[in-house]
Amino acid sequence: MVPNKPYAIFMALTFAVCNQKGGVGKTTTCMNLAGGFARAGYSVLVIDADPQGSALEWRNRSEESLLPFELIQLASASIHREIPKLLANSSYELVLIDCPPGAAESKGHGAVTRSALLAADFVIIPVQPTPMDFLATAIMVPLLTDVAAFKPDLRTLLLVSRKPTTASRLTRDVRQALLSTLEIDGLQMEVLETEIHQRTLFAESPGAGKAILDYAPGTKAAEEVELLTKELIDKCLTISASGVSAA
Repeated sequence: MVPNKPYAIFMALTFAVCNQKGGVGKTTTCMNLAGGFARAGYSVLVIDADPQGSALEWRNRSEESLLPFELIQLASASIHREIPKLLANSSYELVLIDCPPGAAESKGHGAVTRSALLAADFVIIPVQPTPMDFLATAIMVPLLTDVAAFKPDLRTLLLVSRKPTTASRLTRDVRQALLSTLEIDGLQMEVLETEIHQRTLFAESPGAGKAILDYAPGTKAAEEVELLTKELIDKCLTISASGVSAA
């Protein structure tokens, strides 16, 4: 069960959901986590920063949005300058940015992701549990290190995503393998306890224009999103609740 607003937020927090590699569950994570935060009673804005517009298409599956949060498209390298303007005239408590793939580039998508990281208090990186995905994610380390020079308190949270439901040695040791691959001095990086599995319902819910908690409540997919939401509320929202900036 998603908690009902356990922490009051005195300053808005921003999460950038990103990965160098596409197809790792980035938009799925962003949209369902936004749904979880909204279910917990927070005012949430999702920014679709991917020119492909996957999050925007998700919302537009019905004439009237069936999502419990607001969504805008802003695929721009000036997101870090635009978000303060958006927050100044709104009541949003949490902002989630769905970043484009290709973060290692210095221009194009890479510039958009860099701007999103500069705006963020937390970075969430969904990673599939394969060696190739670990290596692809490691390509982001120089960009994270560069941004951390400007934002030393930036925290990076690795999320095991699209994990097969059948057990193997790799999936059992995935958290340790991730840390071994990506442990870098100077970066605040940790692996979240919650893991998101590859489930058909996650693929179906965008077609219905709904987040998983509304599309398939009571299922294992919904339970995983509830657990992820609770973990992030306990781990991240206490910063704003205490009145101490994460930036």
